Amino acid sequence: MRNPITFRVESSLGAVFISLLSFFFIGLLFISVKNFETETDVMDITAGNNKVSNFSDPERVLMRDWILDNDVELPEGSGYKYLIRKYPDRPWLD
Repeated sequence: MRNPITFRVESSLGAVFISLLSFFFIGLLFISVKNFETETDVMDITAGNNKVSNFSDPERVLMRDWILDNDVELPEGSGYKYLIRKYPDRPWLD
């Protein structure tokens, strides 16, 4: 048997609780999707072939200038893929 005095309070608190719980799970979903996109980008860069297509032209110019300024030796036929593995923090962007 329901108490008529507390019926509205219980139902409104339940609605608030369910809403907060649903916002929490929706937030977890968005965070996991963003992390998944980041992981797939890293996997594409490290597992791709020697042609790294995720770099813009200005970043390629910065990488080339950084290689020349710091006398970095690239192994034969490795290209920018070697730089990504050896320097994951991308010092040429600093």
